[in-house]
Amino acid sequence: MQLRRVRVQNIRSYESADLEFTSGTTLLSGDVGAGKTSLLYAIEMALFGVAEVNAAYLVRHGAARAEVSVAFEGGGHRYEVFRRFRRLRRKGQETFEAEKIRFTVDGAETSYSATELRQQVIDLLGFPDNPSPQAHSDLWRWAVYVPQERMRDILGARPQDRLETVRKALGVERYRTAAENAQELSADLRRSAAAWRAEADRLKHFDEEFEHGSREVEQLRRDRVPLEQAVREGETLVANHRTRRATLEERARKAEADLRELAGLERDQGSDQRALEAVEKSLRDRTQELARRRAESEAESSEADALEVRRAALASAEEALARTRARMEESAALLRSLAEARAVLEAAAHRAETSRRAFERVHAEEADARRASEEAAGEGPPKEPPAPTSHHLPWIEEHLAEARGRESRTLAEVAHAENELHEIEELLTAGVCPRCHQHVRPAEFEEHRSEAVEAVRETRGRLRSAEQEREALEAERGARERYERAHDRWNEVEKRREMARAVLERSGKSLDASRADREASEQAVASARRRVEELAAAESEEIALRAEVGRIDTTLVAAAKEIERSALAVERRRGVARALELLSTEIDRLRRDAAQTTGRLEDRERRIEALRTVRETTGGLRHELEEAERELRLAEEALAVGRASIARAEARFDEAARRVAAAEAGRLERTNLLREATETDEKANWVGQPFRTALLTMEQKLLTHAQSLFERDFARYFASLVDDPGLVARTDPAFTPLVMIEGEWTPAEALSGGERTSLALAFRLALARVVRVMGSLHLDTVLLDEPTDGFSPEQVIRMGELLEELALPQVILVSHETELAAIADRVVRVQKVDGRSILVGALSSAEAVSPANEN
Repeated sequence: MQLRRVRVQNIRSYESADLEFTSGTTLLSGDVGAGKTSLLYAIEMALFGVAEVNAAYLVRHGAARAEVSVAFEGGGHRYEVFRRFRRLRRKGQETFEAEKIRFTVDGAETSYSATELRQQVIDLLGFPDNPSPQAHSDLWRWAVYVPQERMRDILGARPQDRLETVRKALGVERYRTAAENAQELSADLRRSAAAWRAEADRLKHFDEEFEHGSREVEQLRRDRVPLEQAVREGETLVANHRTRRATLEERARKAEADLRELAGLERDQGSDQRALEAVEKSLRDRTQELARRRAESEAESSEADALEVRRAALASAEEALARTRARMEESAALLRSLAEARAVLEAAAHRAETSRRAFERVHAEEADARRASEEAAGEGPPKEPPAPTSHHLPWIEEHLAEARGRESRTLAEVAHAENELHEIEELLTAGVCPRCHQHVRPAEFEEHRSEAVEAVRETRGRLRSAEQEREALEAERGARERYERAHDRWNEVEKRREMARAVLERSGKSLDASRADREASEQAVASARRRVEELAAAESEEIALRAEVGRIDTTLVAAAKEIERSALAVERRRGVARALELLSTEIDRLRRDAAQTTGRLEDRERRIEALRTVRETTGGLRHELEEAERELRLAEEALAVGRASIARAEARFDEAARRVAAAEAGRLERTNLLREATETDEKANWVGQPFRTALLTMEQKLLTHAQSLFERDFARYFASLVDDPGLVARTDPAFTPLVMIEGEWTPAEALSGGERTSLALAFRLALARVVRVMGSLHLDTVLLDEPTDGFSPEQVIRMGELLEELALPQVILVSHETELAAIADRVVRVQKVDGRSILVGALSSAEAVSPANEN
């Protein structure tokens, strides 16, 4: 994903601006204070709000509102983040608040709060960041945006803060968080297991209640038998008394209406006969049900009787599991030692491989240095050339200028003397003065001619002397210049020889140190490998113990299921027993009813016979009837008392059965609690030890891999920016940047300004690359604001070459260095006119550096 557009309104010196970005390198160029950095601050404010830059610093002076919008493209979608601020005055102070915040995806707009928008930006860019609007984003300031004059801030950060930011950027901190959560979860699980065991201990009283209730139920069942027998006898007695009373009443009534009574008795005889048939049918049905229930009880007996045996088997399996787990806990320490030994072996192997590569690299560098020293020894003059003259070039130049002046003056004198001689000869030849045109006599001017000829000869002599002096000085200057060039060449060659010897000496020292480091790392690998081999047997034992635990767990589960099946069989057998008792009672009642009905039929038959044969025997019927009524009342009262006793016994029996059922449920709950506590302890042990160790090991592996990738790019980038083979950039395990100078590790504070800036820039570029390779950062854009602080012109050129070599997907560069325009795909100039910043359209690289475009 890349940045595509930024639009601002009333941001610093911009009234309004709209700038589109393309892939490649875009250079924002302009004078100091033109407003280049304001665009980068606006991008940061659109994404993260005012956590890094106060709104009062960005909003244009006097403007009531300010807006900023930033658009991105990636994955076939276009995203836009928009913020609008308004100026308010509260309690006498000027402040700013967000008026409108929105997030647009492919044209679909959604309004958000500041916290919600920051979360959307974090999800979009893939930042492992804090969603609070007031939180700073170190990853943004370290790997994406480098503000002006803040390039070196990363060098001064605390090592722990730098490492935490790198861990967060790479996403490896989630393993440490998961490990800490695993530790807390393990403690919570152990507390839960302890709570369940305490709850199980609280339910131990159900065992005693179950035994006591079972004995009570059995005793009540035995006590109920004589009561039922007494009630049955009372019912028989009452039935007999009722029969006798009915007989007497019948005999008394028969005295009044023998025939009518006889007819009624015959009708009653038919009804009782039908009732007897119905009772007999019910009796047969209940008898069949009783046989079926007895068969069910016998079928459940085998399962129910095996309950205690299965409980003993479960207890034995639990003891075996406890012993096996104790052995596993004993081997846990060895397993941890094995894991640590393997981690040490892996780290030692990594260091050994690194030392080997370093030795090969240093050996190659030493060979190159040796070849360079040999080439420098055979290059150029072997000794300093002799000076052709003691005079130096300034002295020669000064005297040569004087000689040329004298030669010029002498040449003018020669010309003047020859001109006078020419005039005299012309006068002597023509006899007329060439100036006044008067006639003269040649004899009068012969002496003047001789003087003129002598003057010409003298001046020409002086001219030849001046020419010879000039030529001698020019020859001396040429010889001195050739000497100076030869001497400079000799000095350059001598410097290269000295440098080659120094590099060769440093390479030899580095080679010795690297050889010692390689040998030490190889010894460490051998020692770690021996330690791993010593502890390898513990892992096999652990696997065997885990298999044994799995087998015992399977046995426990099967035993628990069998116990549960036996318990259910016991309950079903009890239910069948109760049903058998009820059926037996019902059958007895039906039999009694049948007997009573039969008795009535027989009595009625006898009565009928008596009515038919004996009609005269009614003398003492009244007295007999009263006596029968009294005896019947006494029998019914006794029967009621017996039935009440049975009802009370049934209530006590039901209450005891309820308590037994509750106790059985409590015992089952206690068993389940103990089983759950055991399983929870197993989970706590796994989460707190193997799982947590695996998380921390994974974190360390990822961090080590990331440091390896980072250090490779970091060293390469720094070497590209600083053309000094004696300076080598490295980092320690906390990602603290260091420099090795002639084999000595040197902190960043000891470097020059340009070297520190190069170190910081290399660190940021390497971090950006590693974060994009291993982390979750989706943004392929890098923002650099005046990154050449402290750079020499040569370093500025090398930085441009480095950016061009890296071929980053999108770089937005703010700089006043015109040399960087050569590597830019697009140059945008920022100008300030009447206090307002404006953007001059895209310019070609050639136009950007031409004199016509310089302000």
